[in-house]
This record gives sequence, structure tokens and C-alpha cells, in this order.
Amino acid sequence: MNDLLYHSAPAMARDLSSRLVMLLGNLSPDESSRFQRMLVIEEHKRPRMVLTGQYSSGKSTLIKALTNDTAQVVIDSAVATDTVDVFDWDGLVDLVDTPGVQAGQEEHDELAEEALRSADLVLFTVTVEMFDDRLVEHLRHITEDLRKGPQLLVVVTKCRSLVAATGVREAAVREALNGFADQVPWVECDAETYRRGLQEPDPLRAARRFDASKIDEVRATINRIAHARGDLACFRVPLQQVALVAGEALAALTDDPAEEAVLTVLARQRAALTNRRGLLDSALVRQETEFRNECIRAAERLANTVESIEESLATDWSRLDAASSTLNEELDSANQRFAIGVHDILASQLADLTSEVREIEASPYARQLLSVDVQGNIEAQSTFVHPGIAQQPAGKSVRVPAWGPKAAEHLRAFETVWGAGNGVKNSAGSMGHKFVYKAGKFLGKKFEPWQAVRWANNLGKIAKGANMVLPVALEAYSVWSDERQEVRAVKEKMRRRSALVGRVLAQCDEISKTALVQLRGELDSEFGKGIGAIDETSQSVHDARDFRNNLERDFYAIQGDAQSMLDRLEVPALNK
Repeated sequence: MNDLLYHSAPAMARDLSSRLVMLLGNLSPDESSRFQRMLVIEEHKRPRMVLTGQYSSGKSTLIKALTNDTAQVVIDSAVATDTVDVFDWDGLVDLVDTPGVQAGQEEHDELAEEALRSADLVLFTVTVEMFDDRLVEHLRHITEDLRKGPQLLVVVTKCRSLVAATGVREAAVREALNGFADQVPWVECDAETYRRGLQEPDPLRAARRFDASKIDEVRATINRIAHARGDLACFRVPLQQVALVAGEALAALTDDPAEEAVLTVLARQRAALTNRRGLLDSALVRQETEFRNECIRAAERLANTVESIEESLATDWSRLDAASSTLNEELDSANQRFAIGVHDILASQLADLTSEVREIEASPYARQLLSVDVQGNIEAQSTFVHPGIAQQPAGKSVRVPAWGPKAAEHLRAFETVWGAGNGVKNSAGSMGHKFVYKAGKFLGKKFEPWQAVRWANNLGKIAKGANMVLPVALEAYSVWSDERQEVRAVKEKMRRRSALVGRVLAQCDEISKTALVQLRGELDSEFGKGIGAIDETSQSVHDARDFRNNLERDFYAIQGDAQSMLDRLEVPALNK
């Protein structure tokens, strides 16, 4: 079964840290204290998952299913939930059950509204009877007014209670979502079927119930939303620290000076790549954020121009074309600065990584490895050789560890790839140059030209006047006097502004995310190869060691579990 990464990732980090602290107690007091200090991580904000929808739409039952019946939720066919109930899911996730909206009690809607504003993820539940007008209005309020579209999932509940023709439910959801139909995902499930599976003693019958309930699809979709929003990034740091400390502890178990030297160099190499990968991600996120902010400011300026035209006594709509041209220029300039910023980040960060790698190569531990002769051809002999020592050719007196040839090959390759070890003349083939070159190919997408007429058409209602296409809504604002009409006018103005900013941001995000997902894929591939080579070499050293005990195996298990969860938290590749 799938699990919710919002919960399973921090739960694993907490569990692995506890196990690791217990294991570290077997090391010397100084080493144990040093490693435990490395595990101290700043607490991150707990995610809030808010469920909203019409009364009796199965919100409470869905919470029970998502938590495998561990949440203490009252399930009642009446309007049972009349307060905002926050369920602490193992101290890791806040699950917020809201009152059913539009259940005939106005205070219910107000409580749900307060919870929605603070939500990291919104599950909008609707039964197989689908939407009525009031529920559609509430859904659009969430997407348009609260701007929760990117973190919204529509869940059609009780799907086994009524059969629907293929495409009917999807069409109803898309119609309700209106302009957000292509942005907001939807799934259908039957939480009660899943709960019955939890009580089923027969594993095969239970598995069939789980599959029929489609709760796994709900969890998988929530995980995809969390990936896309970057909400899971905060869970990587404690897991990275667990993997790093476990690796350091493994290095501390060796008594052979040569093994200690090579494991220390490998650990420093791994830390250099891991930390630099994190710094690159942070810098790219900041650059992307600045790009989005520039686009938002540019779109807001166009919206301000439109509103100033409406409010002026002498309406001059010719200014709209000039403002549109200005918007095009500002977006193109922001895009150019974004591309230059990404190039600069790659160049500077990878140059710093090269310097760090060279420092590792010049360290006493690296120089100590030079005394281990691994350059000669090690001939296979029929005589017994201790697994930690390789047989030497005739005339050789130096004992070469079995891991020696592989370690020497790795160190040469690592120096060449990450440290420009073949000299300045080959700098054009360095990893930094490679990424900068690929970034130039990924960052070629441009904004589509913005046109005032197109904007007006997309707003829906239009009218012609003074040889310009003008939104009818704009003319209406000046004549509305009734207080209720004025409130609606302001709300419509805000929605129109949101639509404008949203369209600009859609292009902005397509440009940035398309480029950065590809770039991050390349970074993950190359850094992954480098870390994989380090881990493979490190493993060869440990495989040759005489000392194999339960403590070492447990450290490896923790490191592997942490790495496995880190792999699940990686940014998914683009669909091709």
C-alpha cells in the first residue's frame, strides 16, 4: 500500500534518529557525543491537511482511512462535526476536520473558512451525487479567492455506493473547477470499504477491499501534489544527516589506518557532493522565487494601469496597449535575468565544489593513501590470502588491501570529474562547464507576447467602443452605487486581477519549472553517479574488513533506509 509522505518521511526520520542514537552509545564517549550533536536538527513546521466539503460527504471517514483508523474521529450521519477538530497524527501532521459547509449553520462555514486559510493541503470532499450550485460556489471560492488551487485535491467519496458511466464524474468535476480544471487533480474513493479491509482477517479479501477502495490513489495524488509544491524538501535534511552520521560512524569502526584514511576521504567527498547539491537547490529555489516575484510585480502594474483607466474621468484605453507592451518587455527582462542568474549559480557553486575537492585531495588522509601501492598488477594466486589483503606479485613487500585497486580507480576518476584533475586545458570538459552548457539549452523558452485584446476576450464579456475591445465589467464599476453592488465590483476586480496574475504566473512557472526540472534531473544524475561511486568504493572497503558485527550492519541498515526515503523525496522527472 502507498503511504502519505507528509507523515511517513518525518516518521522515518524520527525512528531512524532514535535507533541511531542507541547504536552510537556503543562507540567511545567522545565519538558518540560528536555524532549525536550532528543529529540535532531544527524542528520544521508541521504540515496542515484540511478536509472541507458538504456535510455528510465522508470527511471524517476519509481521515480514519488515511490514518489506518488511528485518528479518534466521531463518524455520524447527522451534521456531526460542528467545530474545527485538529487531529495530531503522531506529532507529525495536523489533520483538520472542518464542519460541513452549507449545512444550514452559518457558523460552520466560518469555521471552515478559518481552517482553509492556514491549510498546506486541502481535500475537497464531494459525494457521488456530485455538485450543487452552492457547493460549486464554495469550490471556486477556494480556488479563486483563497488561491488554494496548487494545493487542492477534489475527492469524490462513497464511489462504490453508486455506479456512474465513464467520464460522467470527471466532466462534473471539471465543470465545477471551471478555469482550474487542468490544474487541480481529482480522485474517487470509498473510505468505508478501506476501513472494512482493515478489519478483514483474510489477507486476500483485505487486499481486494483495499484495491477497490482506491485510497492508495488518494495517497499517491497527495504525494504528487507535495512533490510539485516542494513541501517535502524540509524532510530531506534530517534524513541526510542520519545517512551522513551513519556513514561517519561506520568509518569510526575501522582500526586499519589505511581503511580509516580512505573512508574519511570518501566521507568528505560524499559530504562535499551532498552539501553542494543542497546549496545548489536552495540557490535555484531563491532564483526561481525572485523570477516569480518579478513576474507578479509586472502583472500587478498592468492591472493597476487598467484600474486607473477605469477610475479616470477621461477614459483613455490607448494606454492599455502601451501597458501591454511594457509588460512584455518586463517579462522578457525578468526571464533573461532568471537565465543569467541560473548560469551564475551553476558556475560559482561548482567552482566552489572544485576548490573543496582539491582541498580534500591535499588533505593528510589523501596523502596517506599514496603510501598504499595499488598501481601494480595484482596477480591471482592459488594460495590462501586473508580477505582483507591482496596477494602481491614477486618482489613486492608492501601489503595491498583488497579494496586498494578499486579505491585508487575511484580517486583518480573523482579527481578528474569533480576536481579538474587533468589540468586547466581540460576545463572546458569540467562538470561546471557541462552543467552551464546544458542550462543554456534548458533555458531557451520565452514568454508568449501579451495582448490586451486577448486578455479582454479571456475575461468573457466584452464590448466595443472607441475602436478598442473593453470588458463590460470595467464600465459597470463607475455606475454601481448600491453597497452590495460595490462589494461585488471589488470582488470581481480582485478576481480579474487574480486571473491576470495567474495567467502570467502560469507562463512564468512553465518557463522556470520546465528548465529547472530538467536541470535538476541532470544534477541528480551526475551527483547521484558521484555519490553512488563513493558508496560503491566505500562498500568495497567495508566488504574487505575482518570486523563484521551487528553494530556495523545496523548502521548500514539505517543509512540504507534513510537513502531509500531520500530517493522517494526526489523531484519527479518531467513526463515525456
